[in-house]
Amino acid sequence: MLMGEFKQEILRINNKVNMEVFKQGVLTQRVDVMHNRAVIVARNRRVSLLSLPYEMDKASTEVMDRTLINIFKQRFIQLMQEELGVTVIAHLKDYDPALEISASVTFFDRQVDELLPELKAPERQPGKLNHDGQAQNSQP
Repeated sequence: MLMGEFKQEILRINNKVNMEVFKQGVLTQRVDVMHNRAVIVARNRRVSLLSLPYEMDKASTEVMDRTLINIFKQRFIQLMQEELGVTVIAHLKDYDPALEISASVTFFDRQVDELLPELKAPERQPGKLNHDGQAQNSQP
């Protein structure tokens, strides 16, 4: 797999997990890969259900934010391992609700340059991509 393909797969999985956990995709995202890690910075809309309680009870809302982030991290690691076959040793993530920016760092068991030759791009059906980056058939 080429580095560009690897980065696209990381971003696809990141958006897919956002859709699963937060029921919305990211607005923008960028990934930088170096050594044995990938750094993702994304712009995400605040989960609307958490916006109102945040003004009334910040402590409880922050607990919900942490819970959702922990669920996200577990699912992200799972999909990275299942779909790309990479071993993730840690995935750290944080979110700033005021700026609506998330940042995460994924640590792999080896240098990314060593991983790439072993990875195969997941097979996609021909056609355009749907909202979570998955290929969909263009025929009705």
